[in-house]
Amino acid sequence: MICELCGKETTRTDPVQIEGTTLRVCKDCSKFGDQAKQGAKEQPNKIIIQSRLENRERRMKSKDVYESETVNELADDYPERIRHAREQHGWNQEELAQKMNEKHSLVQKVERGDIKPDDVLVKKFEKTLGVSLMEKVSLVKPEKKAVAGKGLTLEDCIKTSKK
Repeated sequence: MICELCGKETTRTDPVQIEGTTLRVCKDCSKFGDQAKQGAKEQPNKIIIQSRLENRERRMKSKDVYESETVNELADDYPERIRHAREQHGWNQEELAQKMNEKHSLVQKVERGDIKPDDVLVKKFEKTLGVSLMEKVSLVKPEKKAVAGKGLTLEDCIKTSKK
């Protein structure tokens, strides 16, 4: 018999668990692992493999962006909502910035509408002020025109937007 670890020819090999793998090794190499249980499966657990394959399949599945009819987007009047909620709490911009652990200039720019806050900043404003800045907007599906067996072209999109 040949040791699966060192390759040495030996009269006897024992099953040993090394780094999660069961190998048949010689007496000298058996010190590198733990004795494998007799009758233990040498293949990985099928349940674990099945769950990993299902997770992978779920991740790899394509998602239709037009599947849901509504999405959450930042409201157009977010600067007014922030300013109104801040004034209701009786805070100035500096106090709001301190409570949110953000810079005063950032709060100023968001309130003026100079910058559009990212999702993390929106959540901070909503939590601190107790106001909702996100609103549900229904999706508009593009109209498809069949032009002599061709699909929708860029020209078709431009024509529909000018109407």
